[in-house]
Parts: sequence; structure tokens; C-alpha cells
Amino acid sequence: MNLVSLIEPIIERLPEDRRNIMEAIIAEYELGDTQRLLLALVAAASKRERQLMRVLLRDMEVKEEKDRVANENQ
Repeated sequence: MNLVSLIEPIIERLPEDRRNIMEAIIAEYELGDTQRLLLALVAAASKRERQLMRVLLRDMEVKEEKDRVANENQ
């Protein structure tokens, strides 16, 4: 499946303010389709869903740091 076909309907439904923020980030970082899809999904997410994403990211970063420290101590 073409990622653009997934991205466009999401972007079309975004409120203008969220779409503008997302488009500014895309323009600044010259993102590919995978990153654009991720940003579109985050921009479309509710407050609760974004909170869960932050929890996931935090937990992943904690795990990565633990792994890094463990590797250094070997």
C-alpha cells in the first residue's frame, strides 16, 4: 500500500492549526513518507492518545538507556 494514500485522508481531516504545525515540521526537516505518516497520526490523536505516546516513548528511552549502560559495563 502506498503511504501517501494513507497520509492524505488523515491530513485532510486535521484542524487547520494542527495541519499548519505538522506542515511546518515537514518542511523544516524534509521528512519522508514514513515520518509524515507518523506525524499525521500524532497530529490527529486526542490528548489522551498523545499522553499514551509520551509514556511509550519515555519507557522506550529508559530501556535504551539501561541497555546502553549494561553494554558499557560488559
